[in-house]
Amino acid sequence: MHSGKTTKIVRTATVVGIAAIFSSFQSVRAEEMLSLFQRHRGLGNVEVEITRNSARIVQPEGNCFVVAGPDWDVHIFNQKRKRMAKLLFKNFVRNGPKNIEYLEGATEWPLVTENPQTSYKHLPAKLYALPFKHKDGRLVELKRAKAGSYYVSRNFPVDPHILTFLQQMFHLQPADGVPLKFVKLGHPYQFGQGLAYNRQEGTVTILDTITAQLKPAKKFVIPQGYKMTNESDVTMGDKTEDMREIIEQLN
Repeated sequence: MHSGKTTKIVRTATVVGIAAIFSSFQSVRAEEMLSLFQRHRGLGNVEVEITRNSARIVQPEGNCFVVAGPDWDVHIFNQKRKRMAKLLFKNFVRNGPKNIEYLEGATEWPLVTENPQTSYKHLPAKLYALPFKHKDGRLVELKRAKAGSYYVSRNFPVDPHILTFLQQMFHLQPADGVPLKFVKLGHPYQFGQGLAYNRQEGTVTILDTITAQLKPAKKFVIPQGYKMTNESDVTMGDKTEDMREIIEQLN
């Protein structure tokens, strides 16, 4: 008899807990930052920290991308190799990160609002759909078919430079919120000799958010004393040096 009441209490507590988390995102304060653990098809698992006027993306291998106002220069450095590159924002937007391979056509789809007020990972979110087009250019109705889905945050305001930085890093088309999830039809395999399995389209997750938290905002410090070099040298490194590190780890 008591087990039923206990189950109800646990369920109620869970619902209240989720509601509390969602409510905290509804009223974001200026001194808070959005901390995301995300998985990207090109970048891999990344830690993404975002304030109103700055953002930082960190890869497990030590590559770090930082942008901050008021100049919005993009600093790219590797914490293991102690190397750094500095790019003007306009150059970064034009060229993007050079060490990432993307699915073709990732930014060519139109966006149609599918749900203006939803949630994703307990964050207030907006859901866009990627519709197909008829031969005459008209968009296919979403209830018939769509090419993908795109979740962005709804209640975490940031400077437009931050959104542009994130969209360029993840190779996504512009939208009015921090990218949370992007799924589209694509070719999941990039190898083979025109075999059937290589031509078949499937659903491919370009970006997904694993966890999301609000934390106290902090200033993203640009390290001093690193060797200034170009972006490729920072992100790709010297292959001889990489082999030396692997051999040292094996020993």
